[in-house]
Amino acid sequence: MKKLILGLCAVLALSACKDEKKNVVQADTRPVIKVGASLPLTGNMSDIGISAQRSLQLALDEWNQRDTKNKYELIVEDDGFDAKKVAMITHKLVNQDKVKAVFTVFSIGANVVSPITQQDKIIHMTCAYGSQPAEGFYNFNNITQYENQTELMLKELKKRGIKSIGMLISNNIGSTQQAEILENKIKQDGTIKIIGKEIFNPGTIDFRMIIQKIVANGEPDIFYVDGITPDATLVSKYLKEVTGKINLTTINDFIETPKRESFEGLWFVESASGTDEFNNKFENKYGEPVFLCGANTYDNLDLFIEACEKSEHCDSDEVVNNLLSVNNRNGAIGKFSIDDQGIVQSEASVKKIENGKAIKVEE
Repeated sequence: MKKLILGLCAVLALSACKDEKKNVVQADTRPVIKVGASLPLTGNMSDIGISAQRSLQLALDEWNQRDTKNKYELIVEDDGFDAKKVAMITHKLVNQDKVKAVFTVFSIGANVVSPITQQDKIIHMTCAYGSQPAEGFYNFNNITQYENQTELMLKELKKRGIKSIGMLISNNIGSTQQAEILENKIKQDGTIKIIGKEIFNPGTIDFRMIIQKIVANGEPDIFYVDGITPDATLVSKYLKEVTGKINLTTINDFIETPKRESFEGLWFVESASGTDEFNNKFENKYGEPVFLCGANTYDNLDLFIEACEKSEHCDSDEVVNNLLSVNNRNGAIGKFSIDDQGIVQSEASVKKIENGKAIKVEE
């Protein structure tokens, strides 16, 4: 009887051991690759920042479902669209968190990050106006460049029979650079007259005097605004008050704010910023539309992880070389390539605001 009991105990013990082994989760021994982002999650540009954060998470979630040789972790910090905070966050991400890559949006942050990441040989990928954010071997910029945007703007102005234009430009490096290129193109072409060009300081809330100064020389066929949220919304309000109508266009600015009632029916030029497939995927997941730079930021993390996976140890130099080999790739923004300066080459398009959404205008 004792032998039978001992035998049963042994069988039960063996069975328990087997069950215990089944419950043991095998440790993940893959190398951990940390990436970080400095984004404006609060303040005027929070919609852009939150959209970029969600896009990063979407790309990361999709990669986490694959069989990768590395494990990827994302650290996101709120910079409030403040250059000083961006600098502090970047130093923290690089020196404390030991990230392999930093992601940003817009030049106010990207221009701060680029010198730091270049010095520390850390990959920096952004969606920012101008070529400066991509200066340096380790820096990349994913936004349709000024030359492409302004060329399309001039083409559309002429196509619509515009003979005169008034320009309202925010005094920030991105807006002034883009406006200067557009202004030069208009002058060289010679078919459109610039009635007036006024530079306003960031934070301006009353545009009546600025608009009145332009229309004193004759009311232009259309006004062009280049600024930072909520500049375009305020300009549209005071255009209605001063001229009785909202005859306004821009490059990108209409999609930087979720409240687009002021722009209903207006056309504008938009950077490559999201295919229908990506936009629908994003909206289905988060219940909200993707904003400017969201699709670009998704592509940036997607590109980095792919380049990291292709390299032996996710070494920065290897990653850069892999990124520079990208050519005619289909991504969240559509088809694009990366040139030898680290600048993504993509195509802008003409769109119109319909029911609060940016709809492509068919040629």
